[in-house]
Amino acid sequence: MNDCHKILLIDGMSFLFRAYYASAWAGGIRQTSTGVYTNAVYGFTKMMLDYAEMVRPTHLIVGWDVAERETLVRSQWYNGYKANRNDPPAELIPQFDLVKEITDAFSVPNVGHHGYEGDDILGTLSKRYAEQGHQVVIATGDYDSLQLVRDLVHVKILKNGGKHEHYSPESLLAMRGITPEQVVDVKALQGDASDCIPGCPGIGEKTALKLVIEHGSLDGLYTNLDKCTPKLRTKLEENRELVFLSRKLATIFCDVPVDISLEEAEWEYDVKRVTAKFQELEFGRSLLSRVG
Repeated sequence: MNDCHKILLIDGMSFLFRAYYASAWAGGIRQTSTGVYTNAVYGFTKMMLDYAEMVRPTHLIVGWDVAERETLVRSQWYNGYKANRNDPPAELIPQFDLVKEITDAFSVPNVGHHGYEGDDILGTLSKRYAEQGHQVVIATGDYDSLQLVRDLVHVKILKNGGKHEHYSPESLLAMRGITPEQVVDVKALQGDASDCIPGCPGIGEKTALKLVIEHGSLDGLYTNLDKCTPKLRTKLEENRELVFLSRKLATIFCDVPVDISLEEAEWEYDVKRVTAKFQELEFGRSLLSRVG
């Protein structure tokens, strides 16, 4: 008999960067007495426990980016992909390894694959587990993940102040007027400055949404260009190649060859091991009380 599990998939980079900047902006670059920076790791741990308490999963996995920008699959398709990314702050860099020690103390698997991004890990695992009949919740700060929403896969988008937006197929349609399949087509038209996805120059989010809702899909739009205004038609025709490249760049991979058994991901941990790690990093009583 196949038991139905509830699996929480966490976007590791999204959590870690959000934790770092939330504390840095507040002037809280936390350090241990020996000078080890821990503000991002502390915030990450708090957020992981928050979402575990909220979702109450049977299993928990963290997905990570593991490659330099230049070696990403998408960078081979488009040299400008994420070319605007700066190096992370010096205080954050050592915390990339430190956060893996935290997740390891909780017996939470860290999953990544060279050439792919955390989104692709979440896409692959969410599809795999949903097809097995399990319920999946993805926690991320990235709206691209809304393309992964389906009946058994819901997405929680992190917002400031510890809040989030919860998306199911129904709430995505109610809040944004589109289906998961249409998320990528909207991005293909409007582009994404943060990832350097070009989109169609001169088309913003409102127009992109309107066009995709009106024509059903990017393919439907290009089949019906004669129904667009001459100015819009010219834009779309001239940038057809760029638009379809943008769709390719924005599409999350759901077939990354990652191998992980659900047994490895059970949300159970050794309190003594976690407590020892917390004490080593001087996390303080408020966080310690949550695992005791």
